[in-house]
Amino acid sequence: MNKEKLLTFAVIALFLLNLGTLGFLFFRRPLHPQRGGGPQLDRHIIEQLQLDAAQQQQFERLKSAHHEQIMADNRAYRETLDSYLDLLKNEGVVPAQKDSIEAVLTRIQNHKASVTFQHFAELKALCTLAQKQRFDALLPELKQVILPPPPADRR
Repeated sequence: MNKEKLLTFAVIALFLLNLGTLGFLFFRRPLHPQRGGGPQLDRHIIEQLQLDAAQQQQFERLKSAHHEQIMADNRAYRETLDSYLDLLKNEGVVPAQKDSIEAVLTRIQNHKASVTFQHFAELKALCTLAQKQRFDALLPELKQVILPPPPADRR
């Protein structure tokens, strides 16, 4: 086999490999539902619970309030985490200062969990008895969206 045929074969093989990779990326299903919700999750909740127009308006208000609270907590967490990591700039870290910042980070995470729980409790309170049963059935899907993804297994 001469060099020209070998190079032609290599180019064709690489081209096919690229097509296969692009096809895999474009046509595979996502492994996890979209994190953080979004319009698709909102529509899914409305459809699954069969919310009427008045309930949808209340749901919108609940969503807005929840979003604002979570965004404020995210900003506070980032700022606190930045201060926490800035402790590494010092030669010696004061344990009390480190513990204090860790406690603040924990309080912020706990607040986010509490705000999210309250948001869904308020959503459930909007529901009729039949919708509450559908809410209970929807809860496993909501958990997948809310919970952080499991860490990747790096072996």
